[in-house]
Amino acid sequence: MASSRPSRQSQNLGFGCVVLFLLPFAAIGAVTAVMAVQRAAGRNWTEALFFGLFGLTFGGVGFGGIAAGLVGQRKLKEQAALEAAHPASPWLWRPDWASGRIIDSSRATMFTAWVFAAFWNLISFPTGFLGVRAAIQEGKPEALLALLFPLVGIGLVVWALRSTLRYRKYGVSRLELSTIPGVIGRTLTGMVRAPARMQPAGGFHVTLSCVRRVTTRSGKNSSTSESILWQEDRLALGEASRTAAAMETHIPVAFRLPVDAVACDDSNSNNRVLWRLQLSAEVPGVDYAAQFEVPVFRTSASGQPLSPDEERITQDPLAGATYQQPADSRIVVTSNRRGTEVSFPAARNPGAATSVTFFLLIWLICIGVQLYFRAPLVFPIVTGLIGILILISVLDLWLGVSRVTVDAGTL
Repeated sequence: MASSRPSRQSQNLGFGCVVLFLLPFAAIGAVTAVMAVQRAAGRNWTEALFFGLFGLTFGGVGFGGIAAGLVGQRKLKEQAALEAAHPASPWLWRPDWASGRIIDSSRATMFTAWVFAAFWNLISFPTGFLGVRAAIQEGKPEALLALLFPLVGIGLVVWALRSTLRYRKYGVSRLELSTIPGVIGRTLTGMVRAPARMQPAGGFHVTLSCVRRVTTRSGKNSSTSESILWQEDRLALGEASRTAAAMETHIPVAFRLPVDAVACDDSNSNNRVLWRLQLSAEVPGVDYAAQFEVPVFRTSASGQPLSPDEERITQDPLAGATYQQPADSRIVVTSNRRGTEVSFPAARNPGAATSVTFFLLIWLICIGVQLYFRAPLVFPIVTGLIGILILISVLDLWLGVSRVTVDAGTL
């Protein structure tokens, strides 16, 4: 994979342009923060809160963006040094790929969710406040539409909370590769170590995908799309293991890679090819999920046949396996004349049920606000119909019972 990254001069020039763009945000943030302190000193708490929110928002964008740019500059220098040291081995350009120990994206997803939710809400809640004030003082019920932005913000907070719950429950999973890199025409194998004891009834759903990510730009706007070039799904059984620190679940990963697959390529940031490994499992509470970006390349071994060991480990890992249901599982499996019946009880996923119930309460409050301020009839009707659908989902999550009967030829 040939590298076509920008030169050092162009990188420095780009960083300088970004700093010039962010300086006004930082200046506005600093000025409004000072104004917030002055208003607070005069006990004008309303304006102090207003200016404080603006200061936090603009200052966060300005100073935070500059700090992120400085960190990015340092990483670019480290990346250039690795590329110069290993020009023919791009899987050595990333420290985690080179070591064969890759951590999942759960921590990054959690922080991203909170940053995005905080940024959105810092902007949307003042907007909603101004909309409500206009509706009350100026008699403009259509201004209540501004409440839709805080509603989206609440949804983002729910997303961030779920990401946090998943992170606190499962921690950071680690993929330990046996093949560095995954060789096109041969195999990608390894073991995922999840720092929690799990034995999901349906096993672990493991997906390996080759994805092309394309970013298109039109003026100031840009959009990113992904297309799957190759994908394979497998089921795997986890094995509980006790370490010196805590219990772990080990999930084996083994895929045979096609000979015509496309290798990882990030030489063009607007047209990348990446390989993504995803694991998921349905467990009580918050479901398990982990995602890794893995190295897959074409090497001198790509044209060689698989060894007997490689043939064996890439076979179906569930073939001939027996499953033992966990003692604390709420799923009931019984046998009768009709076959095997699997019963899934009510409230089997309380985390999701609680989240949707909380969202329903917020939605009902918004409907009540619309009725109180006599918004145009179309708005409470539309939001009310959506509320009915959400209510049905809540009732199903808390009260719904599912039964599946399996016999010799039917499900």
